Amino acid sequence: MLEIVRYSFFGELVHFASGGRLFQFPDQQPGFKVPTDEVQSVPDPALSSPEAEKSEKLSSKEEGSSTGTTHRPDDPEAGRDASLVDWYGPDDPENPQNWPFSRKVFVMIQLCLLTVALYMGSSIYTPGVEQLVEDFHISVTVASIPLCVYVFGYGIGQMLFAPLSEVPAIGRNWVYLPTMFIFVILQIPTALAKNIGSLIALRFIAGFFSSPALSNGGASMGDIMAPSFVPYGIAIWAGAAVCGPVLGPLLGGVFTQVKDWRWSFWCLMWISGAAFIVLLFCLPETFGPTVLSRRARRLRKVTGNKNLTTKSELEFASVNTSVMIQDNLVRPFIISFWEPGVLMLNIYTGFMYAVLYTWFEAFPIVFAEMHHFNLIQSGLSFCGLLVGCMISCSIYLYLIGHKIIPWLMAGHRPEILFKIAFFAAPILPVSLIFFGWSSTPSVHWIAPIIASGLFLIGGYIIFQVLFNYLGMSYPRYLASVFAGNGLFRSAMAGAFPLFARQLFVKLGPSKFPIGFGTTVLAGIAAVLVMLPFVFYHAGHLMRARSKYAN
Repeated sequence: MLEIVRYSFFGELVHFASGGRLFQFPDQQPGFKVPTDEVQSVPDPALSSPEAEKSEKLSSKEEGSSTGTTHRPDDPEAGRDASLVDWYGPDDPENPQNWPFSRKVFVMIQLCLLTVALYMGSSIYTPGVEQLVEDFHISVTVASIPLCVYVFGYGIGQMLFAPLSEVPAIGRNWVYLPTMFIFVILQIPTALAKNIGSLIALRFIAGFFSSPALSNGGASMGDIMAPSFVPYGIAIWAGAAVCGPVLGPLLGGVFTQVKDWRWSFWCLMWISGAAFIVLLFCLPETFGPTVLSRRARRLRKVTGNKNLTTKSELEFASVNTSVMIQDNLVRPFIISFWEPGVLMLNIYTGFMYAVLYTWFEAFPIVFAEMHHFNLIQSGLSFCGLLVGCMISCSIYLYLIGHKIIPWLMAGHRPEILFKIAFFAAPILPVSLIFFGWSSTPSVHWIAPIIASGLFLIGGYIIFQVLFNYLGMSYPRYLASVFAGNGLFRSAMAGAFPLFARQLFVKLGPSKFPIGFGTTVLAGIAAVLVMLPFVFYHAGHLMRARSKYAN
């Protein structure tokens, strides 16, 4: 347990505050020596005479090439700078890639907990919309704005926090934990909000500070897994990202019915606060360059050699501020809107994300108004989406090992992934038609629940295919592509709830209140079904014409 706490955010704080006396690392223990079978000894400031340097040079040549912590500049076999801090060989236990399987699973569970705890916040208050309307004397559409601005907030926030987490001196945890703490505290004024204006403002800020889980969760999975296993980790994490908004109405419905809509935010504070405590004491830093940066800092103090640094620190120090702004703020927009392939795939992923958020407007109409469910029962109606997510995640995990990896190992182009989407894409329009026209009092309530689960089965698999294709096609500008995609998804998902209720109610007909509205969405989904076929046959041609694609 002490080992877990030492590498956690709490352990890092205590270690720093105590000047390195508490929660010491192996390289701070008395008598520590850099492993001589991997590296030369750490430079000692006392060894500055020409005789000492000559002796060390001869010694290092006898030992041969090194791949560890420090390297002599005058050692032609090492070929790297004397002040460069690296891993203590390929089996260094501090390298996140070398952690035991059990520890990696423990970290994965914590990342999924973080994601679920923060993203249920988007929808947790939606069962209390009617109470919100009565308390603040507003329309249902206005009562949906706190949902929309929350989604807008985490779309904007990831543009800042994603690049910030890749600064070697900062890393993942210094983004995850402080922002999560702010998120937890923000639930107090949100639960006590006196008017709709303050509620909207607080929800936007909360969404902004919840964004690291969305922007960095997949990256953290990549930090700890070998490349061949990264798709498994991201698939599981993505399932947690879907389950968060789905679980929100379930919990919110219980507290809203028993108490009132404000208690949904108290519930959110308890859940996110409990998750914060777990992560504070148990989540280690996963970003390799940050782990090395802290090692270099410790070794500078131990040895007195102020020249010790890491490759990532050197690279970051050489980056111009204007270039950084260009990479993180301008390029995502350029690629998202001027790359035809990226734009089409962003529209597809954005549409699926947006439909998921229209359920928060459609479900109350179907289950509360038609089938007369109470708030708790209405929350349970989202379990169809939960089951659909688990089924689709299981299917995709199977496809990774039995289809995707063999295809890629055989040398196929990235477009081969769209073969999976051939079968998943038609599920979307079919499930939407099924949902819309089975949502009537004369049809059993289980029918629209099954339809919603089917939608998520198709949507989850398509999303994974598109996400992986973008990653394989634009590896040089991966951060820009994913940042633009995340902002695009959030913008569409945040906008749809503003007109979703009007789309359903105004189009009718009276016997099938959401029939024509979901038919419109199904029509859009049917048009988008063509995209996997287009990319399968012509995706490589679009990449060939692109200056950003691989």
